[in-house]
Amino acid sequence: MKIHMILLAAGLGSRFGSNKLLYPVDGKAMYRHTMDLMVKLVGEFEEADAAVVTRYEEIAEEAKRQGAACLINHHSEQGISSSMQTGLRARLEDEAYYLFFTADQPRLKMATVKAFLCQFFESGKGIGCVSKQGTPKNPCVFHSRYAGELLSIRGDRGGKQVVLRHPEDVFLFEAGEEETEDIDTPDDFV
Repeated sequence: MKIHMILLAAGLGSRFGSNKLLYPVDGKAMYRHTMDLMVKLVGEFEEADAAVVTRYEEIAEEAKRQGAACLINHHSEQGISSSMQTGLRARLEDEAYYLFFTADQPRLKMATVKAFLCQFFESGKGIGCVSKQGTPKNPCVFHSRYAGELLSIRGDRGGKQVVLRHPEDVFLFEAGEEETEDIDTPDDFV
């Protein structure tokens, strides 16, 4: 089955005080950690592709260099839902999975995401999330049967409300605390 991997990299970074996605972490821009992971992960699955949703030229250029589709979010001020929906609309299919990454998790590990996906597919569930102490975190994967619900979300809200609406169909994969943390302020590095 097709897996569309989508990196959400259009955030405004208002709590960070600047474009946090370009902030250097271990020698490269924050977003590059997840983008690099996602592009490598595509090669691990038979029917997978990668797309990056952004509003930033530098990120768009890097996505193209790495062979990922680049989708411009012209409405990023509307919040993460607009980025998620930009990616979803560009890849909409009847039978597919949509794996959403956020670009502010530079500690996420390839082995974790690969194990998560493999166990998710074995579970037979329609939604999967990496979790921390049982709490759903990112990345999250959704079967296309949830596309309508994802497309109806408004504002700065992601797919978590869809996850919470369908607990019987959710697979959680426990990951390390550091991997699941997203960076919202410079203090998050301390």
